[in-house]
Amino acid sequence: MAELVLRSEARLEAGPSELFALFGSGDPSLGWLFGSEADALRPGALVRLTLPIGEGARAPGTARVQRCMPGRRIDLVHETPWAGRVVCQLDALPDGGTRLRIRVTIDDRELVRLGADFGLHSWADVEDWEVPLGLLTSLSGSAGILGRSTVNCAQLAVDEINADGGMLGRDVRLVVADDATDPGIGVIAMSRLCGVPGLAAVVGMHSSATYAATSPMAVANAIPYLYTPTSEAAAPHPLLVRFGERPLDQLHRALPLMAEATGGTRWFLTGNDYSWPRAIGASAREVIERMGGTVTGEGYVPLGTQEFAPVIAAIGERGTDHIVSSFVGQDHVRFESEFSASGLRGTTRTFAPLMDDAVVEHLGPSGVGIWNALGYFAAMDTAENHEFLRRYEARFGRCSPPVSAAAEGVYEAIHTWASACRSGGGIEPSAFLGGLRTSGFRGPRRCGRGGTLESLLLGEATPSGIKVLDELPVAGPSP
Repeated sequence: MAELVLRSEARLEAGPSELFALFGSGDPSLGWLFGSEADALRPGALVRLTLPIGEGARAPGTARVQRCMPGRRIDLVHETPWAGRVVCQLDALPDGGTRLRIRVTIDDRELVRLGADFGLHSWADVEDWEVPLGLLTSLSGSAGILGRSTVNCAQLAVDEINADGGMLGRDVRLVVADDATDPGIGVIAMSRLCGVPGLAAVVGMHSSATYAATSPMAVANAIPYLYTPTSEAAAPHPLLVRFGERPLDQLHRALPLMAEATGGTRWFLTGNDYSWPRAIGASAREVIERMGGTVTGEGYVPLGTQEFAPVIAAIGERGTDHIVSSFVGQDHVRFESEFSASGLRGTTRTFAPLMDDAVVEHLGPSGVGIWNALGYFAAMDTAENHEFLRRYEARFGRCSPPVSAAAEGVYEAIHTWASACRSGGGIEPSAFLGGLRTSGFRGPRRCGRGGTLESLLLGEATPSGIKVLDELPVAGPSP
């Protein structure tokens, strides 16, 4: 397999042990790698990076510790916004200093994706005997922290389909595109996916802001679009197939249970400023008013914001008992970290409709006590889920990112697509849609025919991950 290898070398005055101790401290004076943040240096530990991308620009990224030799070497598995390997070697010099060597490796499959994302070429290497299946997701931007486990779960589903004979005798080829949590970039990425010869379908795990911009493109190109995350998105066209939780599904039982647990009646609604968080806010207001509670205020900020102080101040000033927090990815992490630091966590409980296992890992102690209701948490105690997690670890290793609800939903959507195509007798849209009415896939989540959720799990963030508190019924079909 071909790969791109980048090397750098520097001489530093400090000794290897001193430098090793600085890794993960967030000090950028020693370069981008030592400007990273890490709570621990052990296999599997999360590392948050700020990556140089040219001309002084920086981009957030994540990696995971693969191996660590104190005072000598750190090996990282890079996750977002691209996959690869990073090796940091510390060699002692006779004068007491250190020769620092960094080696970054990116394999050819990832280079193909990055080249297509930047418009340098198309996915021309898809072979005639392969069935291309698109995955449009967020590997960078605010929702990028969900991206790598999403790609992993998608690839696991494709591997399993191919091991079971493929798609009517042809191997499925996953083609990944990054919307960078930006609808404009999502349109460009979707346009490139639609240009892949023979593209059978697109699976989307991204914001509904991107979905609003890209779903008409799928319809115009007669390509089935399987949209998987929790969202308010409707499906006005047969080609637009929706799998995720609806706002009322998540809120209609969970908010009364939280109010019952705390005795509080006052709620503040906040999140990113686009259609899904606004829909969460509207559904939350409906549920809160129905149970006799009061909405003390609302505050929404743009995706990618760095300024949460005004919203946090408003929450504190209005005597709020609970927050419904519909922030996305890294914005959620920043908000909850600042909110926890404000001291309000002790008096105000949070329900966060996008809190899953991946987000909780990034939140750390600042997320403890947050509730959510989703179709999947990794702590599901079922034989199907234990076997699914075993296969995930066997395929991607013990240092792989945790499976999130967002990622697991993509896994089930791809298997549902394959089941429907087999039932319908082909990969053409008409065959897929015909098969979808009669087929299904029974994975870890509680899904019925066509991927419809039958119930949700109520979960709470703890220091060791998400604990499942209860199983809740869905609200029922949308009007």
